[in-house]
Amino acid sequence: MDNVAGRHARPPEKKNRRPGLRFAGLAVGVLVLALVAVAGGLATGVRVPWGPALDLAVASIVTPSPTNEGPDNPADQPAEPIVTPAYLGAEGARDYDADVPELSWDGDPAVVSSVYPGTVKGLYGVAIVIRIEFAYDVPEELKGLLERSATVITSKPLGNASWSWYDDNTLAFRPEEFWPAYTDVKVDFSWKKRGFATVNPDVKFRIGRSQTFEVSANKLIGKVKRDGVTIRKVPVSLGKPTWETTSGIKAIMERYAVKRMVNPGPREPYDVNVPYALRITPSGEYLHAAPWNEHNLGLYSTSHGCTNVSYTDGMWFFERALEGDPVITTDTGLDVDPWEGPGALFNIDWATWTERSRALGSPVS
Repeated sequence: MDNVAGRHARPPEKKNRRPGLRFAGLAVGVLVLALVAVAGGLATGVRVPWGPALDLAVASIVTPSPTNEGPDNPADQPAEPIVTPAYLGAEGARDYDADVPELSWDGDPAVVSSVYPGTVKGLYGVAIVIRIEFAYDVPEELKGLLERSATVITSKPLGNASWSWYDDNTLAFRPEEFWPAYTDVKVDFSWKKRGFATVNPDVKFRIGRSQTFEVSANKLIGKVKRDGVTIRKVPVSLGKPTWETTSGIKAIMERYAVKRMVNPGPREPYDVNVPYALRITPSGEYLHAAPWNEHNLGLYSTSHGCTNVSYTDGMWFFERALEGDPVITTDTGLDVDPWEGPGALFNIDWATWTERSRALGSPVS
């Protein structure tokens, strides 16, 4: 069911086994998530903003964020857009096709099955990624053609940035670091006219202010930074032993004023309506208010894997969060998997990321 949250405990005798909906491989993960969704029913039939290919993810309601902070026309925004060739990194505007050989493909076009971000002209946080999923594995020789015919155009320089193949049917784009705040982004695809893909995805969005939430399991005091300045300190409680919260970069995906969370057991079953819940992984980690656990905040980790905050802090996050705001957790001893939402792809080191770019000429390992 889409209400499954937190992490199922790892049996103490198997310390290397991962908690929650964490599986030996992505294929098994897709199957189990699909079965969970069918068993619980799709909450509204609305696609989850991030999930395995072909809509097999758990569905739930997405609450658009009201936040729209920052200048409409930043003073440092360049007059001309910056074209970011996938294999060159960001640089000044140029004739992108000038030094690219004529691109052609005689095979069948790739079938686009999903596009993220899903909201055209939406406002997002700095840990968003562009992700295109295909219904079938893409042939090796077509991968580089798809990258070279997808030009990312931004209103601010990105520094290093590249397309990368997460697997044979998932193409994603991100900067090496987070996106710069207050940046307009669009992608110019020429896939359909070249016969590379069935459609040209509609990708156009804006990055809002930079807001990050950094949490250390050693200190249990998180710091909210807005445009690089610490604006709030938040006591937290993380996952207890065998229910550990994952470490790494995650990103806010959905927001709920109230979210029913269920662990059917057998260990420590629960069924509770949780206020001010923000999903940060598809498999069930949330940042949420936990008024029943406020006496442990900042002192002890006692949750089932979620990041607990006070009712007041939960409301604060709920009212100010953007989809794509990074939540950066450290020192829990368990790393987040890179398929766990848009933010998790930023955990892939840059050398590995660029090695998986076919436009750079490197084979996908």
